[in-house]
Amino acid sequence: MQNPPPPPPPGGYSPPPPPPPGGYQPPAPMQPGGYPAPQGYGYAPQVTYGGFWIRFVAYIVDAIIIVVPLFILAVIIGVATGVAVGVSNNSNNTAGTAAVSGVQVLFQIISFLVTVGYFVYFWGTGSTLGMRLFHLRVADSTTGAPIGYGRAALRYLGLIISTFVCYIGLIWAAFDGRKQGWHDKIANTVVLQG
Repeated sequence: MQNPPPPPPPGGYSPPPPPPPGGYQPPAPMQPGGYPAPQGYGYAPQVTYGGFWIRFVAYIVDAIIIVVPLFILAVIIGVATGVAVGVSNNSNNTAGTAAVSGVQVLFQIISFLVTVGYFVYFWGTGSTLGMRLFHLRVADSTTGAPIGYGRAALRYLGLIISTFVCYIGLIWAAFDGRKQGWHDKIANTVVLQG
């Protein structure tokens, strides 16, 4: 015959959980200073910043993702304008040359807009396709939340500024404690890994 369970302790609190099998009760986690941590609170997870080289490789992957469709578009535009210019171009015709240079300028504008749109959209939502391969994400440096499209656009402007002086603003991330380049500092962002 089994004994009935013990009565609840005074004060209306439920009894502590029984020890795990084998009778060992793990010690309570300790706070800095040697005091036990309050129950229900854990330690904050360790933050891992994305390093310079892994970010560089992710950027290369993003560049390939952007360049391949633009290359296909360039071939299509080149074939279309080459045929049109070849038909109407004679030795003294400068209209054909002007048409080609106009198409080149248009293509450069399209390339710039596609690149800016790609990075602003994906940084605003968290991470680019290249960053996702390496479990990287762009986050607010104080809250860790996604940065949104406005700050992503500011970050891209910072990226352009970071390249002006021999890419020093990008290389800065290799030596910064939080792995922030100038574009990260301008937009108040960090790149987190994990």
